[in-house]
Amino acid sequence: MATVTVCEDVVGLAVALVEAHEVRIGPADQMLQQICLDAAAQVAAADSQGGDARRTAVRNLLRHGGYKPSGRSKPAQEYLLRTVREEGRLPAISNTVDLINLISLRSGLPISLVSLDRVGDEILLRYGQAGESYVFNRTGQELDVKGLLCLCTTGPQGSQPVGSPVKDSMLAKVDDTDRRVLACIFAPRDQIAPDELLDWARQLAEGFTRFCGAAQTAVTMKPESW
Repeated sequence: MATVTVCEDVVGLAVALVEAHEVRIGPADQMLQQICLDAAAQVAAADSQGGDARRTAVRNLLRHGGYKPSGRSKPAQEYLLRTVREEGRLPAISNTVDLINLISLRSGLPISLVSLDRVGDEILLRYGQAGESYVFNRTGQELDVKGLLCLCTTGPQGSQPVGSPVKDSMLAKVDDTDRRVLACIFAPRDQIAPDELLDWARQLAEGFTRFCGAAQTAVTMKPESW
């Protein structure tokens, strides 16, 4: 299983980590597609869990390290909400990504999804440093992660950011060759109860089993309670 260490200087963060092994990544089945459609319609009419208060709290969480979560750099769940309000549906990408987007839309929380097959089992969650960035799409666009909460690889060559509550790197993004994935649900500790965050994580784990064929899942929380 992967080990995720949260740096001591990270402020106000609660995370739920969902690891899944032996996933089979491909198009979402009809049931997951329908669940996503229903959720999009519901959220478009009634908002995500926590509404504006939670969106403000998530942005404030990202500001603690000095990051400015606005414009094209806003948290990922805000893009999902805008999409369902404008188009009436979530984008269809793959079973794993569609599932992540479903939980993120409903919960009002950003979620990072990375391939453990490529980033390894030792992960550090820290603020991005000056000069750090990564490519996040096929056209080569880069995200400057200075001050942003980041999932980072560790190893002999040092730590490298690969995922965040805004966008994940191309290096870490999952594809149909991956079998081990890790989802990180980022939450403002002062705006969500531990039981609610744990429930979203368990729904995600159940979805990995039901819709992605995962043979094994594990859920952990950091901190365990607050």
